[in-house]
Amino acid sequence: MSTQTKPDADQRTRFFRLLWIGTLLVGALLRISGLFSSLEYDEIWTLESFAPQPLSVIFTDLALPNNHPLNTLGVKLCIACFDNPCLIRLPALLTGLGSLLLFPVVAFLWTRRRGAALAATFFFAFSHMAIGYAAQARGYGLQLFFLLLFCAGLQLSGRYRPKRYRHLPEVMVFLGGAGAVLTLPTSILYLAPAALLGWHCWRKRPFPCLPLKIVLAAGAVLTAGWYLLNYHALRAAQVWGTPVTGAGQFLTLVSDTLLHLNGPVVLLLASAGILLRFHRAWPLLVITAIPFLSAIATNAGGVRVYLPLVVPGALLAGMGLEAIYRRFSAERRRLAAVFTICLVGLFLLNWYVSTPQYKAQDWFSLYDQIRKLSPEYMIALDAGDGYPYTWNNMPNAYKDYDLRLRNTMSQRELISFLPPNHLNGTDRHGASQRFQLNFQPEPEQQELGGFRVCRYRLTELRETPRPHSVILLVLRPLPVEVLRQYTSAIYQAYPEALNLNPWLASTITVRGNVYQGCILLFHCDDPSRLDWSALRSRVPDAVGIYQITPADGKNQK
Repeated sequence: MSTQTKPDADQRTRFFRLLWIGTLLVGALLRISGLFSSLEYDEIWTLESFAPQPLSVIFTDLALPNNHPLNTLGVKLCIACFDNPCLIRLPALLTGLGSLLLFPVVAFLWTRRRGAALAATFFFAFSHMAIGYAAQARGYGLQLFFLLLFCAGLQLSGRYRPKRYRHLPEVMVFLGGAGAVLTLPTSILYLAPAALLGWHCWRKRPFPCLPLKIVLAAGAVLTAGWYLLNYHALRAAQVWGTPVTGAGQFLTLVSDTLLHLNGPVVLLLASAGILLRFHRAWPLLVITAIPFLSAIATNAGGVRVYLPLVVPGALLAGMGLEAIYRRFSAERRRLAAVFTICLVGLFLLNWYVSTPQYKAQDWFSLYDQIRKLSPEYMIALDAGDGYPYTWNNMPNAYKDYDLRLRNTMSQRELISFLPPNHLNGTDRHGASQRFQLNFQPEPEQQELGGFRVCRYRLTELRETPRPHSVILLVLRPLPVEVLRQYTSAIYQAYPEALNLNPWLASTITVRGNVYQGCILLFHCDDPSRLDWSALRSRVPDAVGIYQITPADGKNQK
């Protein structure tokens, strides 16, 4: 290298280092920022239902999707060490930061080009899904870390084996594979193709043959034993998936999932990476395809199940951006730089615009807004949202809702935190069901705690409801046995009735007696099914029968 080009090379190296450091720092800050937000439904379920269990239960009770064993173990340890429940997210956060450090290693070893690895790291650092699950006490962030550890070890066992710690790659492969499987059983869908492809790529290397072969063989035997031991629980867990029954549904699953995981800019650049660097891209395509193909036999999961696919997506996009940049001639380097900056800017713009849909609900702020509403306003949340809302704000959220149940005003409003024209509740068996309305909400809308709300008028009925009315029946706190008699009579007359806000109506003990209220929601197509006068007179002021009406006060079929 000439003396004229060496300073330029050194300056370029420093520039790359600054970009690496800046990207990693911003990615770390984005992951840390969500640590102390309110807990979500699945986090609370893990904390309350699985963390108190013994290890024998934690590592074998896999039928429910809220138990990710290694994460549950981490939650168990954190709740024993810290008073703040938000700190149960520490295992997810630490592994999320670890993933951020491991990814550049995987990216450079795979792409073998500094620019491609930097671009891929940038896309990974700003991945909404990777950021979100680095600040949630779920197993998906842990799974991503262990899979990256596995892949890093697999690649280091080839050309770039460390000189001092010769068997470190095998240790990384074993720990990464074991950790991934013990966190989420679905990890096998990513480990198996990665291991086979890694062996295919490095099978001709003389040194790694024996130690890597031993580790992979031992891992395969232990994994098979783990799956056989928990076979029945894993089969039972398949009921939570969605059957894939046709080509159209399969293509929709693939396109929607990849778009949600990566965004349009990353997918566009990934397509360029496939076309321009196919010899490095085809193994990543295989790793991406296997989990989707398995959905045909084992049912498809939610987008979070495919979180590890952000890795091949970012790698392909990084290779695509670097390959496009190299296509510009030396005379057009400035044009290439402008083109790259525009693409990165477009990615950041799309990232900023799409951020709200990935943002976790702020249950603290929601309660702060609801408590400012006077008691004559009744609220309607999604049946599942009531659990994190009340848990994060107990006991005040229960007290606030109790005041709304006890309010006896004849003219009230229903503030719904659900899309227009439908409400949501649980049926008599406890399953969440959608309740379709036949009219439009009042036009007035507002933001409460980051939620869009719809307003409906509630008018108390003193007589028998008219046919085709939408009834919201308020049962104010009653002795539990009396409440059961009321609800039994209503369910017998209207089996389709739904329990609105089931998590919000807590039990209250007064002088040894347990009281509870509830709200039932149903279409009153035939009022003669129920004796309305007897319902009102049985316990004075215990029942409020309200008709839900739209802005103009008329039902519309």
